[in-house]
Amino acid sequence: MKRIFAPALLILVLAVGGARAGVDVSFGGDVAIGDDANLFFSISSRHYDRDPRVVEDWGRRYFHDPDDLAVAMFLGGHCDNGPEYFFQLRQQGLGWFEISNRCRVPADVYFLPVTHDPGPPYGNAYGHWKKHKKDPKHAVVLNDDDIRRLVAVRMAHEYYRVPVDVAMQWCSSGYDIRRVMNGEYRQRHSGGGKDSGKHHGDDDNGKGEKNKNGKSENGKSGKSNGNGNGNKGGK
Repeated sequence: MKRIFAPALLILVLAVGGARAGVDVSFGGDVAIGDDANLFFSISSRHYDRDPRVVEDWGRRYFHDPDDLAVAMFLGGHCDNGPEYFFQLRQQGLGWFEISNRCRVPADVYFLPVTHDPGPPYGNAYGHWKKHKKDPKHAVVLNDDDIRRLVAVRMAHEYYRVPVDVAMQWCSSGYDIRRVMNGEYRQRHSGGGKDSGKHHGDDDNGKGEKNKNGKSENGKSGKSNGNGNGNKGGK
């Protein structure tokens, strides 16, 4: 009996564990297809296994930029700290990697296996990681832009079950993670729509895209202050 029960229990545990990171589903009429903010909150809620109201609260009260919201949700899943903790440290000027280190989140969690050199904008980050794997004394150094992109790539890869290189292409297009995730959702579930295919870098008059000054065309703060450590966590 024990020999039958143990494998069955293992299968159940693996199934439950795999279900925590939600994958793509249609939200139907629960989320208006044109509601950018709530669509992204719903996707993030499913992916990070959080109540939609919690994700919305984090997004509206603390992290208005969707890229920073994704990083906060990611870190929240790897430590016991909540949004207030992350928000206060961001207000003090700390970068995401320093916050990650304070939470004792290992650098390995940011990297997905690749079969070739990913090149820019991921090359420097992966270069540090590869050196660290060969020599643990080599410190991994990641700036805010690195963290945001790596979290975005993991989210797109895991949620939509696309190859890592495809997720990397999407997330290097210049669009924020909300535009990437919403665009793919609309392409899959609405037969097109205003964002269909736009996360691949097509022109759409700039909504959700970072301009050369590091700011979104819709007025949100950009990803960098020149060294990749721009603080977007403030109100």
